[in-house]
Amino acid sequence: MDPLEVDRLHADIEYGLRLDKAEAHEAIGRRMSPGEHGRVVFLQAAAGNWIRRHEYERARALLSSIQDEPSEGIIATRAVQLELAFATDDPAWADDLLQRLMADFRSGLLTTSTCLFVGELLLANGRLRQAQRWLTLPLSRLDPDEDLDGVEEMCVETRAQVRRRLGLPHDRYDALAAQLEASYGPDL
Repeated sequence: MDPLEVDRLHADIEYGLRLDKAEAHEAIGRRMSPGEHGRVVFLQAAAGNWIRRHEYERARALLSSIQDEPSEGIIATRAVQLELAFATDDPAWADDLLQRLMADFRSGLLTTSTCLFVGELLLANGRLRQAQRWLTLPLSRLDPDEDLDGVEEMCVETRAQVRRRLGLPHDRYDALAAQLEASYGPDL
């Protein structure tokens, strides 16, 4: 499927006012062949919606079927599996996925959005030290004096929140987070 068509169809389903998002994504993804562009996007989106509906076995089956295919979109499949591991209270699986995700990061396979997603999952599940690490990983490749994109800014800001909760001293990224906060003005 054409990448623009994949994006349009995915957005129509995901951001539309419909109750069958999981079913719609899954139906399209299942009609596609392994390796066909868009298959991972649709099946991963279906799995995310199944997780939100507490249909964990359906989500697990879909994620298992695409776990060895290259991730498409901004969030890696293993990160969605991590969301499922936390939702099903499976810390051993979560730890295994975190190791695999770290290997993927070191191989240059993860986006900043995936690092933010993982960091926020860890924060939500009380793993503050690990959250700080995941929120710092993409920043280690950046010059804090350069303009950051929106996802990088969210990493900086969320990381600063985690560090405050951990009682850690201010560092250069925390200073950057304070500058970002000040630039938003009093209305935000």
